[in-house]
Amino acid sequence: MYALSEAMLTGVPQLDGEHQDLVLCINRLEDAERNGDLAEVLRLLAIFKSGLAEHFAREEAYLGLISFPRLDAHAKHHSETIVALERMVEELQAGASILGEIAAQCFNELLQAVLLMDMQVINWRADRQLAGA
Repeated sequence: MYALSEAMLTGVPQLDGEHQDLVLCINRLEDAERNGDLAEVLRLLAIFKSGLAEHFAREEAYLGLISFPRLDAHAKHHSETIVALERMVEELQAGASILGEIAAQCFNELLQAVLLMDMQVINWRADRQLAGA
């Protein structure tokens, strides 16, 4: 079972809740992999992708509201993450990937990379608060 550590929280309740929902989807994905249910894995990957894309749109809107200076780079990383997920699905459908690795890739290679980018936002917000902005 995957979980977010305290260090992975942004401090923005809506975004943290969405991150938790994405982790729940990954955990269901892991269960489907364990059961060898390729159709369910593909269905859950589609749900994960949709949830991720919706989350990215809300997060980018939030970053625009707070005038985050690296919004373009952040948004670019989001789009690259979606492309990486699409590639993962294509490889699975083509038989180039095997069940048992997909949930781990979604958590370790996709979601954790997204959360690391979010740390830049957290640090920027903290610096602004310290500077009295």
